Amino acid sequence: MQSITGIGQEVLVVDSGSSDDTLEIANSFGARVLNHSWEGFAKQRNWALAQAINDWVLMMDSDEVLTSDGREKIQQLLQQEPAASAYFLMRYSVFHGRRINFGDWRHDEVLRIFDRRRGAYDPDDLVHESWQCEGKTGNLPGYALAHHSYASLVQLMEKTQRYAELNAQLVKSRGHAISSWTPTTHAFWAFFRAYFLRLGILDGVDGAAIAWTTALGAFMKYAIAREMQLQDKENS
Repeated sequence: MQSITGIGQEVLVVDSGSSDDTLEIANSFGARVLNHSWEGFAKQRNWALAQAINDWVLMMDSDEVLTSDGREKIQQLLQQEPAASAYFLMRYSVFHGRRINFGDWRHDEVLRIFDRRRGAYDPDDLVHESWQCEGKTGNLPGYALAHHSYASLVQLMEKTQRYAELNAQLVKSRGHAISSWTPTTHAFWAFFRAYFLRLGILDGVDGAAIAWTTALGAFMKYAIAREMQLQDKENS
């Protein structure tokens, strides 16, 4: 919260029933806090955008921190009329108090600063929601976001299970038959790519944990989707 205070005319926090100190922390920084029942990742973001008082929005998750370089670049961007309708921000991940430099978490780009009049989140996205932009996009140089994604291995496992269930619904909705080999082949490839091709091995035990849970998530995604397909056949 501290990293974004003062960067814009308001800090808007949408809460869907948190049980920790989220509300107290947000209020202590002068944020405008709104409560809204959970509708799903994309719909929740669209609702939040409709409540904003400004057209240009920096969208952040509760586990992200704006870097000092990112803060400076965003302020420079908005001092004049932006040339694009939305901008990608570079993000790195932090796990167990240290930056992850390799593997699937080594870095990524997220479309997080945009003119809310020029797009929307796809309400059909169950997970990994993305901004559907009307107009051209740009890129802000340097790392603008630090992603403190998981506090522990237990939390990582819980999130892996949750995402596997949501992604399984997406796989099933495509209507393609899933063979008995599909979960295993996807899991092996996910591990090999993360741990060896993307050098997750160089991040030590954390790199191994990330690679294994990525593989587990891939396996469960397809295994659950196949299970759903078989259940549909039995019920038809």
